[in-house]
Amino acid sequence: MNLHLHFILVNSEFNQGIADDLNEGQESEDNIKYLWEDELKVTEPIKEFKIKNNAVYTLAGYFPDDKEFSFEIWDMTVVDCTTENGKNMQFAVSKKLLKKTEKIVDESKDETHLYFYLRDALPMENPMDGVYIIKQDFPKELKK
Repeated sequence: MNLHLHFILVNSEFNQGIADDLNEGQESEDNIKYLWEDELKVTEPIKEFKIKNNAVYTLAGYFPDDKEFSFEIWDMTVVDCTTENGKNMQFAVSKKLLKKTEKIVDESKDETHLYFYLRDALPMENPMDGVYIIKQDFPKELKK
């Protein structure tokens, strides 16, 4: 199965009433519904995936001096993926950032699309593709 993840920043100032009255329910240049969207396609076919709510995500990597780091981030929604080749991948979003989620399965194309609608009112960090962490939970040691 092919897995696509969509991370969409919702504009909190969007007004559906104005869109209905002035633009047949659609957004306009002055009334934008979404500020941006990142779409990721997992590069390998997926054997299975699980969505975990209220999970702990481990942010790991290396400092510029090649010293290893590992930080646990709590209250995350984590997508655990296993590819057909046995490779494990994770994508994660702070629970407080989520406005809503949606899953759409297209069996004819053997595709699943996961949509994560993010709140724009809370500052966030995006340390790597597919990971969105609320700024207050982001490790201080990694802030520039």
